[in-house]
Amino acid sequence: MDNINRCAEILSKTQRLLVITGAGISAESGISTYRGTNGAYNNNPDLPSIMSAEGLRADRDKIWKHIEEIRLQCQNAEPNAAHRILAQWEQEQRFSEFLIATQNIDGLHQKAGSDRVSELHGSLWQLARPRTKSFTEDDQFSEDLKLMSYPEMRDEILRRWSEENQQEIWEDRTVPFPHIPPFDDPAIRPNILLFNEPYGSRLVWVEDFIKRKPDTILVIGCSGQVAVLPQLLSQCRETNPNCAILNINPHEDYVEEEHEYIQMSAAEALDLLNGG
Repeated sequence: MDNINRCAEILSKTQRLLVITGAGISAESGISTYRGTNGAYNNNPDLPSIMSAEGLRADRDKIWKHIEEIRLQCQNAEPNAAHRILAQWEQEQRFSEFLIATQNIDGLHQKAGSDRVSELHGSLWQLARPRTKSFTEDDQFSEDLKLMSYPEMRDEILRRWSEENQQEIWEDRTVPFPHIPPFDDPAIRPNILLFNEPYGSRLVWVEDFIKRKPDTILVIGCSGQVAVLPQLLSQCRETNPNCAILNINPHEDYVEEEHEYIQMSAAEALDLLNGG
């Protein structure tokens, strides 16, 4: 409990909190992880090649079938206590600045009531197609640049840039799809990051938040095999060498930066940190 008490004290003094979540937080809602013992990669070793940029070009039906399987699994999943506590922190404005950067595509943070969520790997419930014109030539982009100087507009613009990733996007929660592939237009795709694809503009919101020097980084249920985690933690330490890093993971401590490690489930740890 000494470790929990130290972390709770750190959070009590935090003004700017960045939360980075991975598959481990949604595992407690019954959603399979990718890299765990019974994760999707172990059950289907070919999945990384199927769910890749090359796979999309070679056989888009396989990608749509896999997306359909995940949507079927996630459609009735409910946020767990960890999701709800994070949403509570945001709604109660416990911290002066707060952002969740999630590697998950399931939408459970938003379902729990969180609004300030940067979906680093996209959304299972969004579809996308390439823009008909260059992003920088779009009239909306020019207007956005003018509005960026207004603090109350900045985050909303950065959120949209991250979400759209220079594409046209829309929501579609049809489960199951009427057929596979669900669209005749081969340019339409799931709005998620595939293997061997660059992040593009997906990171602009979280990286802008990091530039404002967060006091504390709370990492929950993340695997060390996803390169974006050490990248973001390194950027946090570059902008604020004194920022505290707290890592919640019941299985293994993957964080290489100096940090506090809480070897508990997300729900158990957050309940204790929340004063439970």
